[in-house]
Amino acid sequence: MKKISVAAHLSKSEVFETVGDFLDELGFVVSSKDLNRPWGGFFVLDESQILKFREHFFNEVGLTESQLKQKLSPKFLLVAPGARLSWQYHHRRSELWKLIAGKSSISRSHSDEQGPVQEMTLGEVVSLDKGERHRLIGTDNWGVVAEIWMHADPENPSDENDIIRLQDDYSRK
Repeated sequence: MKKISVAAHLSKSEVFETVGDFLDELGFVVSSKDLNRPWGGFFVLDESQILKFREHFFNEVGLTESQLKQKLSPKFLLVAPGARLSWQYHHRRSELWKLIAGKSSISRSHSDEQGPVQEMTLGEVVSLDKGERHRLIGTDNWGVVAEIWMHADPENPSDENDIIRLQDDYSRK
């Protein structure tokens, strides 16, 4: 499988260009992107490509036919060196994360108290339960994390409004 490489010295726009080119080369269609997040940003892929996305980035994860027919919101999170997402959880989704390039850490807990920070392992799937508190953390390099949302209620799928922030470095609610 084709690999992507990012380096700490790259600017945000250079990292986004690198990841965008990588997705283009693999034939993925980007439905939206946001490079204006204070911690980095993300690419959302076209939902119709979930099988291809799973095959490339989550081939060790078994998804049922029913799950594959649901909205799974295939996405790439790009976290900047030294930045971190909010300490958060969700009522309507669990998540699957996989570090595919660079370096990142994660903190997680089943209570509001932030858990220990652990370095993510390149290529290893992290499964976050619905309601589990979590935070993606940039270390000394950019981190590129593939993500799938597993909606608790497919008739009422999760969205960005399903982020319950317990702590945020950027004063967002």
